[in-house]
Amino acid sequence: MLVKKECVIWFLFLFFVFGFIQSIHALGVSPAKVVYGFEPGLEKTISYTVIGSATQELEVYVKGDLAQYITLDKQTIKAGDSFTATLKLPNAVDTPGRRNTYIGVREKVDPELVHGNIGTSVVIEVLIAVDVPYPGRYLELVLSSNNANVGEPINFELDITNKGTEQLTISPKIEIFSKDSHKDELDFKERTIGSQEVLNLQKTLDTSTYNPGNYKAIASINYGNIVTSESDFKIGNLNINILGYTNKVIIGRLQAFDVGIESGWNDAIDGVYGEVSILNGSKILTSFKTSTTSLTPWENKTITGYLDTTNFKKWIYDANITLFYFGKDKGNTTSQMVKVEFVEGKSLLIWYIIGGAGLLIIIIILLIKFLFNKKKKR
Repeated sequence: MLVKKECVIWFLFLFFVFGFIQSIHALGVSPAKVVYGFEPGLEKTISYTVIGSATQELEVYVKGDLAQYITLDKQTIKAGDSFTATLKLPNAVDTPGRRNTYIGVREKVDPELVHGNIGTSVVIEVLIAVDVPYPGRYLELVLSSNNANVGEPINFELDITNKGTEQLTISPKIEIFSKDSHKDELDFKERTIGSQEVLNLQKTLDTSTYNPGNYKAIASINYGNIVTSESDFKIGNLNINILGYTNKVIIGRLQAFDVGIESGWNDAIDGVYGEVSILNGSKILTSFKTSTTSLTPWENKTITGYLDTTNFKKWIYDANITLFYFGKDKGNTTSQMVKVEFVEGKSLLIWYIIGGAGLLIIIIILLIKFLFNKKKKR
């Protein structure tokens, strides 16, 4: 009997979810967003189209910061219909910044209906945004950049927005920093930007004299106040870095050996694999290869090989890890000498026992709690 009851509950739940998802996909409003700069007495009429196959009657509403300044030509519509919203702004708005108002369309719900969406209503809201200027001077700045390889250009873009009431004269600049020092400066010519105006500027950095590595660009504008924006970028070459490796293995078994790798190139690298040699002085005791993979630009991965430790004794051995790879039909290698400790299995057995015992205790506690709750419900 209990099983039947649970099945009915799950059936109703899934029925509700699928019905709700279908309704969401069956309704939309276009356009989804409009943005205006504030002007005293500004009047705009926006035409909306309701897209979808919903059969219920739909109601239209307004909410948000400037809802009192918007009127609708229709309060009730059907899917496929159109309606208009008229925005008529006052001579002044006290609060500066972006003021968001939403035009909503929702299905009317029949509270007596027990099928279909089971009393739920699908709601779609679209945005009318009005940017109200700040008194006096107020500038916003966004810097963006891209990654590249040595010799390829770095393209910077500046998005400058004057959100104040005053026209400003500006001279933007971008400074380039490496990890250790100031590297370069890119200057823009002096220009004016009006209230609520947006400027999109660009500069290109020649990287032919730069070394591979991580860099930071800082854009700044001094307009009485100083506004800044930062963007990190990478300059790469055909190289793969070794991030980590298995530094402890157990004697007497076939042991997985992992090597963590990271691409240092802004293009795809193919045919990546490693060859690991275990050494005793200059003598190679054994060698093995890892799995082969490919890397997207700047990607991290782990490649794995298998080392037979049957004939080894407890000791710390040298190991040479060499990576082989290709990029744009050009091959390269990376090598690193590391230390690997070979240990007896029993030295790690105690930790396996402790971990297993702890896991078993947790499982028992959860099982007891589950059975107690089940008994309590019955």
